[in-house]
Amino acid sequence: MKTPVKCYKDTDNSLKVESFYHIVQKNNTDTWSFPLHDHSDFLEISLIIEGSADIEYDHRRYRLRRGDLVVKNAGIIHGETSHPKAPFEQYCLGISGVNVEGMPPNSLLPSYISPVISTGEAFDYLRAMTSYLYNLSCNPAMQTAEITKQAIENEISVINMLVVDKVESSERKHYSELTEKTLKYLDTKFGEITNLDDIAKQFFISPYHLAHIFKNEIGCTINQYLLNRRLGEAQSRLVFTEDPIKAIAADCGYSNTQYFYSVFKKHIGKTPKELREYYKTIKASENRTEMDLGGA
Repeated sequence: MKTPVKCYKDTDNSLKVESFYHIVQKNNTDTWSFPLHDHSDFLEISLIIEGSADIEYDHRRYRLRRGDLVVKNAGIIHGETSHPKAPFEQYCLGISGVNVEGMPPNSLLPSYISPVISTGEAFDYLRAMTSYLYNLSCNPAMQTAEITKQAIENEISVINMLVVDKVESSERKHYSELTEKTLKYLDTKFGEITNLDDIAKQFFISPYHLAHIFKNEIGCTINQYLLNRRLGEAQSRLVFTEDPIKAIAADCGYSNTQYFYSVFKKHIGKTPKELREYYKTIKASENRTEMDLGGA
């Protein structure tokens, strides 16, 4: 039985913008991607302004289009890739201090609700409001102003209303118990796994049988998922922390830093150092920035 979605109320005035990106892909040859990762301490909200992309959220895949809103609860693994055939634009907002009765901190969506919500007639209003909040957040003098706090409150309140309105249309696909356990193991032990046998032994099943079931239900091989999870975690830490690259590589399962550089460059398009420097150069103020992918 589905639990009704509670209405959001900022009772303790704790909302805070943790990150704010305006991602713009200007031509048909560039793509923007961020492999599987999560944010443990803030909620992330994306508003698709133009183009389309694919997102994997909590091991489900969704197509994103103009006017879609994506609500990513704290701690939920997700990854995104834009489509190169059409210019892509989105606002990506990270907020902490979001508290909804009966839900974990920094969460707006119960697990049974799709994270992708069509804004419909609310799109123009939400786009204008998000742009306004982005401009406020880019101004250091306005980041803690009361008007900015009120803009954040309004943004979350409108999104919460959209969530409530869309509950009845949301469905969640269920995987087998074995696949759910395998996903949980991969998501928590990705830095320790050395081969398929390691995983199969956890569930007393043959590696071949496990690989077959996983590929049939998830749509990719275990090795592909593991690679995506490792690179996503590495990219997240490169962008959001100052952790040494060698430590990030080791934590993500790469004892050889040179090999980590090679794999990362092959799949991400930049070396770990280049990616970190790229994000640093386009940060405007305290992790608030506009990204122009036209020359990336």
